[in-house]
Amino acid sequence: MPKTQTLDAGIVAIDTEMAGLDQTVAAFVVPGERPAVIETGPATVTKTLTEGLRALGLGPNDVASFVLTHIHLDHGGASGDVARLFPKADIVVHPEGARHLADPTKLMASAYRVFGDRLDSTFGPLQAVPKDRIRAVEPGTILDLGGGRTLEIVEATGHARHHMAIQDSESGVIFVGDSMGVYLPEAGVLRPATPPPDFDMEVALATLRRLRARAPRGLYLTHFGPAPADRDLLTQAEEQLIRFGAIIEEAMRESIDLDFLAERLRERTWDDYKAIHDSSELLAKFDALNAFRSSAAGYLRYFQTRA
Repeated sequence: MPKTQTLDAGIVAIDTEMAGLDQTVAAFVVPGERPAVIETGPATVTKTLTEGLRALGLGPNDVASFVLTHIHLDHGGASGDVARLFPKADIVVHPEGARHLADPTKLMASAYRVFGDRLDSTFGPLQAVPKDRIRAVEPGTILDLGGGRTLEIVEATGHARHHMAIQDSESGVIFVGDSMGVYLPEAGVLRPATPPPDFDMEVALATLRRLRARAPRGLYLTHFGPAPADRDLLTQAEEQLIRFGAIIEEAMRESIDLDFLAERLRERTWDDYKAIHDSSELLAKFDALNAFRSSAAGYLRYFQTRA
């Protein structure tokens, strides 16, 4: 049975166990007369997600919407599969991502270039979502779950042009997707998620400040779970984005070789992530979600594009 955790105001996190790794990718169930699920996870976790929903009493006709923070495969890769298995559910997505759900050919070709054969075992293929099942939403859109409960779409670009966050009216929490980075609760460490080609540091920083201005009563990360209440993870996320950028920008004066930049980033942040480097299991989780090479590549493209 999939592991679940009950959170604020009846929200339940389902651990989808991507690639057999626990506490890496969460899907969040928001209850209501028309229940919503935040994130689908990759195609490889479709069975786990479905079983988790069934254990919560949600069958094929009970979910009103699956809401994606963005369409990267670890967040929305199961969209086509759940659209088939949950025939009454809309797939809610940013307008910039909608066309890739309808026709994932270009997205999958790009993903295979990055991940190679590892893509099939880690993520699986994104199946096309019928166009009449896709609901493209702009920031400010309100999703009505019934009984006075709503979800508001919040602008949260920077990680990607099609990234958005979602705020729940009843709990006050914001589902932040990847806008704050990757957090491993076992080690208590946070790392920026800055993949190419869309990452924009200035926009990402503006998103973090926008989230803070909304005074959320909680922050839920897809990777993974609630931000600890005794830490200001938003400030830490902002500081790390700036610090990683400074490391890469300085290293680019010596070389723009991606392997060199990734290794420099690893060296300069070693002490921050010593708990990760000392554990092969934790390192496997970090690398599956956002390796140093991916972070360096995002910054490299960002700085080169600005120049």
